[in-house]
Order: sequence, then structure tokens, then C-alpha cells
Amino acid sequence: MGIFGKMFGKKDNSDSNEAPSGGTYVVEDTFRLNASADLVVVGKINGTVRTGDKVLIEGADENNLITIKELNIFRTKVKSATDTNVALCLEDGTNYKITKGTVLQIKA
Repeated sequence: MGIFGKMFGKKDNSDSNEAPSGGTYVVEDTFRLNASADLVVVGKINGTVRTGDKVLIEGADENNLITIKELNIFRTKVKSATDTNVALCLEDGTNYKITKGTVLQIKA
């Protein structure tokens, strides 16, 4: 992590020796991508999230896991994020009823 990341609280824990993925994510806003079923959600992760992790909508069936295709912090693509605001690109996320206030559980 560079000096700007340290100054502005940007957290990218891409080392595999870091804490395992897991935690909760509260959706603050959603954006649909043009000509795609993917959905971008913006919110804060409490825990650690990595590209490729699965998310579960709180209260939904355990079989409805959604794959995280990409993570972005301040429009910068990252591999992981811990305890920070982050945007998640959810594969085929428009097929689920994800709105502001939805709580997502991160599964490794």
C-alpha cells in the first residue's frame, strides 16, 4: 500500500497470510451495469472481502450464493478490502432483490 493509501485509509490486504474472508456488508446504493445482469453495490465491509468470494443475502437460502467479480475502492480495482467502504461487482446481481439497506454475508 502506498503513501496515499495510508493517508486516506485505503486498505488492500492482498497477502494470503492476512485474515480469512468473512464478515458483513451493508448496501448503501446499487448501480446496474448497461447491457449486463451484473450489479454494483456500494457500502461498507465489516470484516474482509476478496475478489471471487461469495455473498449471501441475509435471510436467503444458503444455495443462493452470488460471486464477487470485482472490488473497487475509490475507483481503484483491488483484490481485497478490510473494514472499509468498497464497491462490489456482483455476477448476475440484478436477478436478486438487493436494495439500499440489504445486508450481505461474505463467504470465502
